[in-house]
Amino acid sequence: MKSNNKKLVLNASKDFIFSVLALVIYNGVLQLLIYPRLETYVGADAFGTVLYLISAVSIMGAGFGTAGSYSRMVAKKDRTEANGDYNLFLLIITLISIPVTIGSLIAIHSLDLIQFIWVFVLMAITVARYYSDVEYRMNIKFLDYFLFFTSVSLGYILGLRLYRYTGNWVITILTGEVFGIIYTVVRGRIFRAPFTEISSSFKENMKSLFFISASNLLGALILHSDRILLRLAVGSREVTIYYTASLVGKIVAMLTTPLNGVIISYLTNYKIELNKKRFGIIAAAFLVLTVIGAICCTGVSYLFVQIMYPDVFEETVPYFFVANLGQILYFISGSLMVIIMSFSAEKLQLLINAVYAVAFCIVVIPMTYTLGLPGIAYGLVIVNLVRFGFTMILGMKKLNKIQKEAVSTDN
Repeated sequence: MKSNNKKLVLNASKDFIFSVLALVIYNGVLQLLIYPRLETYVGADAFGTVLYLISAVSIMGAGFGTAGSYSRMVAKKDRTEANGDYNLFLLIITLISIPVTIGSLIAIHSLDLIQFIWVFVLMAITVARYYSDVEYRMNIKFLDYFLFFTSVSLGYILGLRLYRYTGNWVITILTGEVFGIIYTVVRGRIFRAPFTEISSSFKENMKSLFFISASNLLGALILHSDRILLRLAVGSREVTIYYTASLVGKIVAMLTTPLNGVIISYLTNYKIELNKKRFGIIAAAFLVLTVIGAICCTGVSYLFVQIMYPDVFEETVPYFFVANLGQILYFISGSLMVIIMSFSAEKLQLLINAVYAVAFCIVVIPMTYTLGLPGIAYGLVIVNLVRFGFTMILGMKKLNKIQKEAVSTDN
């Protein structure tokens, strides 16, 4: 038994290292090379609009692509699943992407046919790429997961080279997304025949997709709210200022993404039991790490932003701590929510993000319109604390209920 536990810990540690390396390379290329170069090429004001459109694309990817990934992993544990279930889902999301693209461009008075085609194609491909990582997490193939994100990163670098000839930022990002899908087609099975065959659990899988998509969509909207709300309510330059102020925290916090992948992979493939005490310790540890992380990220930001974004450095300094704190709180509470998914129904995640969205509307939107950039910075810290606290309380209640049911069953 001890030998098996030791092997499980060693495998999980190895997989976590591969996951971290994958996301370090991916986010390192994006945040240290692609975005700074694009900001240099187009200027701080125009870069705010680029970030706004990338956010619209990322919301669809994180909202629906990641939902497909998590849903299929849960289905593997509890139900049957087939490629056709999720291919149909991706087709539906592709159709939904049409009005989303149009609306995103109309909101900034930038709708024209060529712009629409490029952004729509990027959005549809990005959703499929976000979904693609289920191939590696579902089968616990984290070396391939690492190589998958390496392929995406190499595609971004090639896309940046192509910018010199095209002058089109969409091609830069699109090249990376396409590289990731090509790697999955070659190495995986989720994009292979049979393409349309559905499983016996098709209805249950669609229901799961609905709940997880709704929850992820709410979460993604909040995550990218700084770019979207600032672009629409304040201005393009403010988008760039807040983005750079929170950038170090965002990069560090994104390390929770591979952690979430390892957590959900092992909790769904092995019967690892949690109790109320363990969950409480995990939540407390996460909160301590959040504060320590925000302080460290603030110190690093002084050096990082001055080097990478010198043209907006002075404007970002007042927001370093609060912006980084908000970013880390968001991602850490997301990790806590992933743990909850292993012992609760998908709709609980939807409830958490629904409460989060209501808090956002009550707190962040009025503060942004009233106070501008400081309003959104402090408002996001408040609502992310609400999300963390609400997630912790629901998790404790659910585990308490499970423990009571187990005791009554034994009796």
